[in-house]
Amino acid sequence: MLINKLNEFTADRNDLQKNINKDNSNQRSVLDITAKIDEWEERTIEKVKQVADLAKKQVVKIINSNQEEIAIRFRNLSKELGDRRVKKSVLEHDITRLKQEIYQLKEDVIKMTQTSTIELNMKQSDKIEWNRMTYVEGKPITPCNQWHQLKPIEIKSIGEGILLENAILLIRGS
Repeated sequence: MLINKLNEFTADRNDLQKNINKDNSNQRSVLDITAKIDEWEERTIEKVKQVADLAKKQVVKIINSNQEEIAIRFRNLSKELGDRRVKKSVLEHDITRLKQEIYQLKEDVIKMTQTSTIELNMKQSDKIEWNRMTYVEGKPITPCNQWHQLKPIEIKSIGEGILLENAILLIRGS
């Protein structure tokens, strides 16, 4: 009778061994989790690209705005000079003011072409606390096991690429 129980346990143990040896379920879990990591990576990259595109559009808008402002001031100055020449109406203070406007316009054109009128403000990626954004934790197999955090994955920079230190993705099993 006890030997029959032992044989049953041996059969159960053999079934358990088959289940342990099944690589498909573990491989599938790995594929599911890595697919989630890939999705997170793609979403994050897409958001960075969107912010970069918006910043580029803002640069173009500012430059166009500055050029348009100078063009308007130039047209107004040209019109006033033409009108005063035709009417032959000019006073000493008009000459002083027009001279100052021309000087200021020249200075503004020089500034616009020689120095940047745009200041780029951006936070460096190494300031982001990636290890607080995402990380991987092992799910307990049995109730007596505690959650444990795996060591953060470090992503090294390649060439002049962005350095993402301690980039980790939080994934908890369902």
